Amino acid sequence: PPTLVTKAMTEVAAAAAASVTSTRGEVSTRGDQYEDNGTLPNGDEIEIDMVQSNGAWTAIEIQRDVAWSSVPELVRATAAAAPDLFEPVRVIESTQVADGSIVYELFRATEDGIPSRGPDMEVRWHEGSAEVVP
Repeated sequence: PPTLVTKAMTEVAAAAAASVTSTRGEVSTRGDQYEDNGTLPNGDEIEIDMVQSNGAWTAIEIQRDVAWSSVPELVRATAAAAPDLFEPVRVIESTQVADGSIVYELFRATEDGIPSRGPDMEVRWHEGSAEVVP
């Protein structure tokens, strides 16, 4: 049977993104991962990914789609300097809860013009520096 969303799970999600209004949550089949989806006051949709270890839930990342033009200039320049340059059609900003770094997941367009299934490049931005994640 599927694992039910508990009060502890929703409390951890609320602490990770205090201003979010949860719209739905999904627990992995093993019951050790939880994905909370919600909206921010400005209407942006976010996803809070959590894991369970030793009975306690921990938020690991907070994700939202952003416009490529809103990404910090250093991140865009770092991506542009990579060997496989492309204009992303989807960008996910993934804030890493543990250290506050942000990983920008960049998706290229498929032949149909829709975003590819997985990120085609990731650029990590932390404390004023940016690097392509190998």
